[in-house]
Amino acid sequence: MILLRALILFLLVGDPTLERVLREGRENSQVMAHLDHLTNTIGPRLTSSERLTKACEWAREQFASWGLDARLEEWGTFPVGFERGPWSARMTSPEALPLTIGTDAWMPGTNGPVSGKAVLAPTSDEELVALKPKLKGAWVMSTARGPEKYQVAYDEAGIAGMIRSAPKELIVTGGRYSISADDLPKRVRVTMVASQHQKIVGLLKDGKDVDLTIDIQNRFVPGPIKLYNVIADLKGVEKPDEKVIIGGHIDSWDGATGTTDNGTGVSTTLEVARLLAKAGAKPKRTIRFMLWSGEEQGLLGSRAWIKKHPEEMKLISAAIVHDGGTNFVSGINATEAMLPLFEKIFEPAKTLDPKLPFAIRKVSGLPRGIGSDHDAFLAQGVPGFFWNQSRTSEKGQTYTREHHTQHDVFSAAIPEFQRHSALVIAIGAWGIANLDGLLPRDGLTAAAPPESRRQLGVQMDDEMIVLSVVAESPAAKAGVKEGDKLLKLGGKALADVIELRKEIQLAPLQTTLALRRDGKDLELPITFSK
Repeated sequence: MILLRALILFLLVGDPTLERVLREGRENSQVMAHLDHLTNTIGPRLTSSERLTKACEWAREQFASWGLDARLEEWGTFPVGFERGPWSARMTSPEALPLTIGTDAWMPGTNGPVSGKAVLAPTSDEELVALKPKLKGAWVMSTARGPEKYQVAYDEAGIAGMIRSAPKELIVTGGRYSISADDLPKRVRVTMVASQHQKIVGLLKDGKDVDLTIDIQNRFVPGPIKLYNVIADLKGVEKPDEKVIIGGHIDSWDGATGTTDNGTGVSTTLEVARLLAKAGAKPKRTIRFMLWSGEEQGLLGSRAWIKKHPEEMKLISAAIVHDGGTNFVSGINATEAMLPLFEKIFEPAKTLDPKLPFAIRKVSGLPRGIGSDHDAFLAQGVPGFFWNQSRTSEKGQTYTREHHTQHDVFSAAIPEFQRHSALVIAIGAWGIANLDGLLPRDGLTAAAPPESRRQLGVQMDDEMIVLSVVAESPAAKAGVKEGDKLLKLGGKALADVIELRKEIQLAPLQTTLALRRDGKDLELPITFSK
């Protein structure tokens, strides 16, 4: 049976190296083991954290163990490091209730459990005067969407901290790294899921006393903190100076363990390297595996590497990023000049699994502004690609539920999809590396650059429901409202927010947005300014 499968693979693929890659990937995939170690053993990998450095060192060791030329390359420093420890919260009266909370990175913790009364934030000067005797040591329940008006008064009174509501039930982690060790943030700011925040506010409005105990073990580390990219080369045998880059970003936000964003992409990058090395692959060009850090703060690692190595840009055939979560890799964009090359390269990907189809999408220019590291290469005229990803009717990921939230954990990953994606990426890496020449750059930059990328102007939840609309945005001008469920942009179905981001960049200046409002389907005209 094993020999029969091998024969069938060879007949379908016609390339003994690729046949060995596919057989190993199907019979002995290690992609989930990579992901397990990265997210469960090492954990979240905030840029400037000790865990990120450990992850970079571990990834380098993995690449080296497979015989690749692997190294860390420092790209910069952050002024202050940040280490997040455990956190917890509970309401102790008038009833006992565990609470779901989070804090941004580079924000202070509580220095141990802090118990205090919950109080409603004042909405007027008169309310503030009446509340002042109760503010010391209190947890202030903010109902404001923007900055609180009385933050200085809170600090002077010595509140325990402020508690804001998440838009719904997702705690989205962010944070600002550009802080000074001489002027560290001091005010504790907590985000609580909307249902629990509303419950506490309701109790307070009913005149009930509410007691909370919150413990947030955040810690600042004096800098400068050195930051690294991980680089590993499978050397080309004919044109070693020319390269195909396969990668993802190894940093993550730290409100969970960084699986969807972007442990899934790191694990497929590692697995592709292992598969090719195991198969004894000897590509014409060097296949370079790159795991960047600082992506979440603005593609910092990839941009810094490009700035340091400008001479390499003309020698890079492609930079392909896997950063779309665990849904299976289902396609790639191609300009007209690339299309016939990609049709041949990715033919094996189309026959891997009929339930997981692969399609090449012809575009007038590679879309920029999606917000991952390929954008940094596109800005320099290098063909940069962000894999298209899909889910099946039976299973798949709702990207926004995990993206930067408390749900971004190992259980979100789908093993079947991860194994399949690693094989598709390996097919692409091997095929592009063995082309007669570099990928053509004709018609590469038709889309808008990342510095001026389009925005629709909406915040979404995991079911594509609009949570808020930015004033004067294209969405606002079209009449999009909170509570609308987005369905299609320009006739293209929107499975999740990552599909929406891609379609925004590909859409013409004037297009249509299909949505569902109060049970009725509507189609609104959308106009982008660029």
